[in-house]
Amino acid sequence: MESVVHAADPRVKLFVMALGIGAVFQLDTPYGLGLFFVTCLGLTFASRVPLKRLIAGLSPFLWLFLFTAILHIFMTPGDAISWLPHATWQGLMGGIKVGFQLVFAIWLSTLMTLTTSPLDMVWALEWYMTPLKYLKVPIDEIALLVMLAIRFIPLLFEETDRIIKAQKARGVDIESGGLIKKVRSLVPILVPLLYSVFRRADDLAIALTLRGYSPGITRTRMKQMKAVFSDYVILIGASCILIGLIWL
Repeated sequence: MESVVHAADPRVKLFVMALGIGAVFQLDTPYGLGLFFVTCLGLTFASRVPLKRLIAGLSPFLWLFLFTAILHIFMTPGDAISWLPHATWQGLMGGIKVGFQLVFAIWLSTLMTLTTSPLDMVWALEWYMTPLKYLKVPIDEIALLVMLAIRFIPLLFEETDRIIKAQKARGVDIESGGLIKKVRSLVPILVPLLYSVFRRADDLAIALTLRGYSPGITRTRMKQMKAVFSDYVILIGASCILIGLIWL
């Protein structure tokens, strides 16, 4: 899938995402949040990302939205709600506001991950960390670790799911019983999972060694990315919109 957002420079997308997340938490009015929703919706249509994929990326964080909103409802002082003990109207409005802010923040980060390859994201992060080289910070090694983490997390989830299904097929019961029994039932899952993780890490270390990887040596990229006119248009346009929303 290709779109204007897919083709944009990853440095521009990373900057716009960070600015957008910072801007959304500065919005306090329903009017500002509504305009931000329209902005996110426009970015989604411009990226041609199916709404089903976007919703699938947001759904795992539903518990976070609800938990944060509930905390605000019961822990914010103000006018009491008669039909809900220990809750306040100010907390209810604040919980709804913070819930929408979290939704929009994760919405932007989900669009970033769906329209940018992990390698490009790490390269953009490394580019922004370039000034840290003067402070003797090993940004190349940090970027490599981030890239490996991004690639390993999906593999870790897949491996965990495979092990759970395999153990269930062998008759291991990991769902019934009390807390102590459930903790004990995790042992047949954690042991092979740790073995798989250490085996993959060892294979990766051998692969890096065979390819001549050495810390501290500057590496080149086969694909050199350069900002074009459309990237500057996106950068200036998105920055003006987000800064304008903050000043509303």
